[in-house]
Amino acid sequence: MKLFSSFRAKLILTIFPVVAAVTTGALLLAEWKFSATYQHLFEEQFESQISAVTLAKDRRFHALSTVLERMAQKTELIAAMKEGDYAKAGRDLRPALESLAQERLQSEFTNIGRLTTQPHERKEDHKRPFREPSRSTNSGQSAPFITLINAEGQFVINSRTRSNTIPFPGQANETLQLRRNSDRIPWLSDRKFEEILKQQEVGYLLVEAGERRAEQVREVFITPVRDPQTQTFLGAFVFGLPLPAIADRILYEQTRRSDYGEIMGGIFIEGKLVSSTVPEDQKNVIEKALANALVHSSEDNQEILLSIGHSQHRLIYRILNPDSPFPKALQVNLYPLASLQREILDLRRSAISLAIITLLVAFVLVMLISRSLSGPIRTLVTATQEIERGNYDVRVPVTRDEVGLLAHAFNDMAAGLALQEKYRSILNAVADRTVAERLIENREALGGELRDVAMLFCDIRGFTALTERMPPHEVIDLLNEHMTLLTQVAYNHGGIVDKFVGDLIMVLFGAPITTGHDSQRAVDCAQAMLKARHHLNQKCRHPLEIGIGIATGNVVAGCMGSDQRLSYTVIGHRVNLASRLCSIAQAGEIVVDAETARSLSSTTPIAPLPVMQLKGISEPVEIFRIA
Repeated sequence: MKLFSSFRAKLILTIFPVVAAVTTGALLLAEWKFSATYQHLFEEQFESQISAVTLAKDRRFHALSTVLERMAQKTELIAAMKEGDYAKAGRDLRPALESLAQERLQSEFTNIGRLTTQPHERKEDHKRPFREPSRSTNSGQSAPFITLINAEGQFVINSRTRSNTIPFPGQANETLQLRRNSDRIPWLSDRKFEEILKQQEVGYLLVEAGERRAEQVREVFITPVRDPQTQTFLGAFVFGLPLPAIADRILYEQTRRSDYGEIMGGIFIEGKLVSSTVPEDQKNVIEKALANALVHSSEDNQEILLSIGHSQHRLIYRILNPDSPFPKALQVNLYPLASLQREILDLRRSAISLAIITLLVAFVLVMLISRSLSGPIRTLVTATQEIERGNYDVRVPVTRDEVGLLAHAFNDMAAGLALQEKYRSILNAVADRTVAERLIENREALGGELRDVAMLFCDIRGFTALTERMPPHEVIDLLNEHMTLLTQVAYNHGGIVDKFVGDLIMVLFGAPITTGHDSQRAVDCAQAMLKARHHLNQKCRHPLEIGIGIATGNVVAGCMGSDQRLSYTVIGHRVNLASRLCSIAQAGEIVVDAETARSLSSTTPIAPLPVMQLKGISEPVEIFRIA
């Protein structure tokens, strides 16, 4: 006995793919769940950080906006800027701005929450508190950026220094070292500074601090200064405070000790990523990806998958100032996918092991089940062979399972075939053979025969112009109403509707059966169509005018098409002629050929028309109009 029968082999080939598909599906679902969990945690942290930044920004705006606008109205500042003495303007302005910055920064940094333990932190790391970087190692981190911009949009440069900030007596060393890397606002292009700065604007600037020119970001209030009498634009002063970057460090320290990997953050502005958590060797790749995303996407936030080194990273950003005329600043968060990929790899190993065990168990079960199924199947095969030989009296035993249902259906089939054979024998005994041959002949005739047929073509005049501005549903409703009316008229006169082509209807008289007066019936039908259309025009929204052409002659009639779809129709020279007559018929006119005109009764009023050369017809055609 062979180890596998054909049935067993098919059953095995059925079960194994199912097990593999279920295992693969479960694996994909688990991987998706893992990825979704990671992404959800990342997005939660990002949204929390964005909310904190937004809240801090709103508080800072409400606290500083009005104060700075009042400073811009000081008489001493306006007078100094009118005279172009920016050094004096700076000396008058700086003490108040430095005091305001110190007061605001003390308030903001006092409110930064302490480090809290995250649900996924390792227990052994709970005792490792986060320490804010010391001030000595972060020169300039909390220094305000204070400078003046003249009416041309240039950062004012004092003649005694190359720094873009204005030196004032008693100014702190770190403040002196904050500078811009350009003398003019680079994003002005050819626009005037006054046209952009119509009111106080809040934006972000990239500044350099210290001798090493460390890049930092300042949230700046750019407040215009105008002459109160003439409203002349004199320039603006810039007051910039550091972003609460300590939040990035807190988030990094929290997630660095978690099972999901560290989350790094920073600010991307003017093509640079400013971050204390992102490694320097990774910044270039991230900066290129962010710059490319800003060029090709108009969305305010987006996620990007990056390959940095040998590992994948997920990057998410959101524009902090989408409506500002100044450079776009992006809050950026980045976390590596290495932990996620390790989890997925472990999951795949477990799933593959489980799949192998399941397949082995399934193989044993298939062998046992197939043995119980193969016997009844062989019995059914033997019985089917008996049916093939003409033995319709064969029956198979019925069991109480699915195979029993198949056996019951087989027995019913055998009984039905036996009954049909009896009916065939009785029919052959009582019916003449010529009757069957006649039935076959009719079937052959429908397959193609030459008949004398009157063909009526009717279409709507000016339909394209009428409907080109109508909504599609109105066009369909209009056509359906029109075709329903003409179809009923055709049926009333014994016509066969052959087809609808756009706004055209084709009706046959004389195929597949004839009354001997096919041409007369076609003309009567055409007159009834004109009358019915006229009555409908009296009450419809869109009146229609129709023209009708009729031709009579020999055509080939039969069922044409494919094995899957057949259509009874006619083809031939006279069909083309009827179509051409319809095309030359005027609105409300019936045009017929000479063959049709000769077949009409004497009571039908006809009028001859000039002989015409019609397209597609080789010889001139004699035509008539039904009056």
